[in-house]
Amino acid sequence: MTNGVRSGIPSRGFGCGGTTSSFRYSMNPARSRGPEPLWQEVLRRAAVTLGGRAVGVWEADPRGRLHLLASSSEDLAPLAGELEAALRTLGELPGARSPPCRWVASRLEEQRWCIARVRRELPRPPPPGVERRGRERMALELAGVCIGLLGDADRQAAGARDVESLARLALTVEQVPAILWTTNAELRITARSGAGLTSDILPERVVGASLLDQFSKQAVSADSINAHRRALTGESVSYEIRVEGRCYDVHVEPLRNKAGAIVGVVGVAVDVRDRAPAPHDLEEFFENATVGLCWLGPDGTIVRANPAELDLVGYGRDEYVGQDVRQFHVDPQIVDDVLRRLRAGETVRNVETRLRHRNGSIRYVLLSANARLENGQLVHARCVTRDVTELKRAESAIAYFKAMVDSADDSIVSKTLDGVITTWNPAATRLYGYTAEEAIGKPITLIVPPDHRDELTGVFESLRRGEHIEHYETTRMRKDGTRVEVSISISPILDPDGHPVGATTITRDITYRRQAERQLLRGALRDPVTDLPNRASFVERLSQALARTRRDSDYRFGVLFVDCDHFKAVNDRLGHAAGDRLLVEMARRLQSSVRPADVVARLGGDEFTLLLEEVAGLPQVEHVARRVLDSLAAPFLLEGREVRASASIGVVLSEPHYEQAQDMLRDADRAMYRAKERGRACFQVFDVEMRNWANARSGMEADLREALGRKEFRLLFQPIVEIETGRVYAFEALLRWHHGKRRVLLPHEFLPLAEQTGLIVSIGTWVLGEACRYARTWQNAVPGAGPVRICVNVSAKQLADPRLVDDLRAALQDAGLTPAALSLEVAESVLMESLDSSIALLNRLREVGIQVHMDDFGSGYSSLTYLPRFPLQGIKVDRTFVHRMGARRTDLEIVRSIVDLAEHLGLIVIAEGVETAAQRERLIAVGCELGQGFLFAKALDPEAARALLAEQQQPGPKAA
Repeated sequence: MTNGVRSGIPSRGFGCGGTTSSFRYSMNPARSRGPEPLWQEVLRRAAVTLGGRAVGVWEADPRGRLHLLASSSEDLAPLAGELEAALRTLGELPGARSPPCRWVASRLEEQRWCIARVRRELPRPPPPGVERRGRERMALELAGVCIGLLGDADRQAAGARDVESLARLALTVEQVPAILWTTNAELRITARSGAGLTSDILPERVVGASLLDQFSKQAVSADSINAHRRALTGESVSYEIRVEGRCYDVHVEPLRNKAGAIVGVVGVAVDVRDRAPAPHDLEEFFENATVGLCWLGPDGTIVRANPAELDLVGYGRDEYVGQDVRQFHVDPQIVDDVLRRLRAGETVRNVETRLRHRNGSIRYVLLSANARLENGQLVHARCVTRDVTELKRAESAIAYFKAMVDSADDSIVSKTLDGVITTWNPAATRLYGYTAEEAIGKPITLIVPPDHRDELTGVFESLRRGEHIEHYETTRMRKDGTRVEVSISISPILDPDGHPVGATTITRDITYRRQAERQLLRGALRDPVTDLPNRASFVERLSQALARTRRDSDYRFGVLFVDCDHFKAVNDRLGHAAGDRLLVEMARRLQSSVRPADVVARLGGDEFTLLLEEVAGLPQVEHVARRVLDSLAAPFLLEGREVRASASIGVVLSEPHYEQAQDMLRDADRAMYRAKERGRACFQVFDVEMRNWANARSGMEADLREALGRKEFRLLFQPIVEIETGRVYAFEALLRWHHGKRRVLLPHEFLPLAEQTGLIVSIGTWVLGEACRYARTWQNAVPGAGPVRICVNVSAKQLADPRLVDDLRAALQDAGLTPAALSLEVAESVLMESLDSSIALLNRLREVGIQVHMDDFGSGYSSLTYLPRFPLQGIKVDRTFVHRMGARRTDLEIVRSIVDLAEHLGLIVIAEGVETAAQRERLIAVGCELGQGFLFAKALDPEAARALLAEQQQPGPKAA
C-alpha cells in the first residue's frame, strides 16, 4: 500500500508515474567531488521509472544542513528546506560531529517525498507475508545502492570500475522480484535488467528479439502487445499478467529522447504473488471505508465506529461510541432481532432499517453483520451499514412515476430501438385492447396497420439521432382489427452517456376530434342546406381553373351565375322550411343539367354558380344555360302545392384578361342583374355593354365620395354581452348611410362599392374616430361602467393601408382611450387573402395593444389550418352555426369544438346571431361566454347605448 507525506508530516512513500521527460545534469560546484558525474545515468534511470519526476542525491553535513550533489532536474535545488524538514521529522538527520549522510530523494507531489538512503549493502527482499516494495520505492533504493557503489573509493581502479559497478548494480537488481526493459519503436527489446521473476514474463536472453515475433510464438500475451502499442501513442498503461497461478503487475510508458519524441517503450513488471495486507493496512481500511463499520457489544453497546458510520448519524466519535445502538434506530426492535440472530450463530445480510440523523432526518440503510463467538457466547458483532437513502428516494420516485403512468388517460408505451415493446400502461390496454402480458416482448408492429409500417423507418432513424417527435398524427390498429386515429409524441430514452437506447411513446385517441374536424371542415366547404360546395370552395375551384388557363392557352371554361326569381315570396308565403326545400330541389336539378366534372355551388341565399370545365366556346356555355332554364321551368311540389320558380342567369366565358376569381364572379353577377332587368327567366352573356352598364353606378360613387363631407354617415351600436348574466361586455359599431336622396342604406348596399373604389379607407378612419369618441363619452357619463370596449369592423382595403396603425393610434389618442379598449373585427376571408402580410399586420397591432377578432369564423376553410399562426385574441362564430345548433347534434358538437379550439389557443369566443333562449342555453352548455344578437338587444343609437350602460349600474339582477 502506498503512503505519502503531506502538510509537512512526511513518511517514506511512493507516487504514481507520469510521462517521461528529458533530464538535465545538475551539480553543486561547492560540493562536487570525484564520482558525482558517474551518478547521472543512475538518476536518469530512476527518473524514468518515476514517470519523469526529478530525482536528486543529497548530503547532510555534520551540522544537519542539506546539500544537493546531483539531480536530474534543476527544480529540486530550491526544495532543500522542505526535504530537510521532512528528514528531521523522521529523525533521519545526523547529530553534531556525526559522519555525513546521503539520500536519494524525489518529490512526488506537494509536501510528499519518496526517500532512500545511499548505501553499499544490497537491499534484502521482505519476509514472506509482508507487502513487497512498490515500483517508486524500489527505484530509489536501487539508485541509492548504485550511487553508494559508484562512490566507493576502494572500487575506483582504472579499467575495472565501470565493469564492476555494473556487475554490482545487476546483483542489486537481482535481489528484488522485478524486471525493467526497453524497446524501440518497432517493439524490439533493446535492454533488459532485473531478475527474481520467472522467465515466462520476459526471457533473460531476449535483448534484440521482437515482441511481435514473441507474440506470434504465443510467448507474449495480446494484452502486452496492445499495452506497448498504446504506450507508443503516448499513453501510460498498467495491466496484470497471470502465469501458472502467479500474478504480476506490469506498467509500460512511452520512452522519449532528449527532444521529447517517443522512440520506444519502457516497462517494469513486479511480482505480487505473496502480497498480503499488513495489520496497518487493515486499520486504514477500517478508517477509510466508504460504508459504515461498527463493532457492537453483546448488549448492543457501540464499541467502535468508523467515520462513514459517524456520518450516517451525524455524531462525533465520543458522542456515539459507548452508547446503546438502539437509540439511533427508528425501529429498535429490528436491532433486537439482529442481535438475537447473531447470538444464534447466524450471519445477517441486508436487513433494511432506518437511522435517525442528528439533524432529525431519516436515513434508510441496509445492515449486515456477523458475530464473534467464544464458547457459544457472543463476544462482539461486526456490522456493515450501507446508506440506501438515495436508492429509497429513487424507488419512491419510480413508484410515484409508475402510479402516474398507470393512472394516465393517454397510452404510454416504451420500446427498444429495435421496436420491441418493454412497458405497457393500463391506458394502452384500453386503447388497443391488448393486455400488458400480451403486448410486452412483441414488436411495435403489433399495433401498426400494414399500410402505415413504412413510417416506422423514419421514426426510428429520428430516435437514433436523439430527436423528439411531437404530436405526430397517424393511425393505429386495435386488437379487434379496428383502426383508431391517434396523436403520438415520442421521446428517446438515453443511457448515462446520453446515447439513445429506447423510446417512450405517449398516444392520445383523437378519433372523435378528427370526426368533429371533418364535420367542421365539411361545414366550411359545403353549404349546410343543399350540401353543395359553398362560396369559399367555388372560389378555390375557380382560381384553379384560372391558373390552368395561364398554363394551357387551349383550355377554356365558363361560369354561370344563377339567381332564383321571387325566392323571397316563397319564403314569405310558405315559410323558411319550404324555402330550404326549394333550394335543395333546385340544387338537384342544376346538378342533373351539367356533366359530372362540372361544379355546382351555392354562394348563399338563392344564388348558385356553375363552373363548366373544358368548353369549346360560347355556344356550348349558352346551350348549358338554356338546359338549366328548362330544368327549372317545371313546377316544384312544396307543402302539397305546386310552386314555379324561374331563374335569371349571368354567363361569363374565360378570357385572358381575367386574373382573379372575384373578377369573373363580379362580371357574371352583373350579367345576371341585366338578365333580371330584361324580364327574368332568361340568361345574359357578359359583354362590353355590361361593363358600360356597370359604370352607371358611378352616380352612387359620386354621392359616396361626398357623404363624409355632408355628414350623412351615422353609427349604431349593438351590445356584445355575457351570455349568462346579460351584462354588456362591449359594443360593435355598425355603419348606416343616411342618403340625402334615398332611404337609409345598410352596409351591404354601399360598402362593396366603397371597397372597390378605395373610399372605404377614409370612411373607415371616420368610423374609428367616431366609435372611440362615443366610448369615451359613455365612460364619462357612466363612470361606474368602467372602461367601455368598442369593436370596429375593418375591411381588406383598410388592412392593406400602410397608415392603418397610425390612424388607430390617432383615434385612441384623440379620444383619450387605452389600446385595450379597442378591438378590430376582420372577416375570415380577408385574413386568408394574403396570409403572410395579415400575420405581419396582426403582430404590429398586438404590439400596440389592440385586440383583433376573426369575424364570421367557420364561413371559410383555410383558417382551420392556419388559425394557430394568426396572433388573434378572439373569434366570432358565424351565425349559421348558431342557428343550426338545435337541428342536428353534430352541429352542436361543431360549435363545441370551436369553443374548445379557441380555449386551447387562448382566444375569446363571441357567438353571433343569438335570437332564441334555446340557442342561449346551448351556448352556455358548450362553454361559450359571450354572445350578440336580437335576443339581447338590437342595434342602438349612441344615447340608447349610454342608457343601457347606466341601467346596468342600477342594483338588482340583470338577466338576458
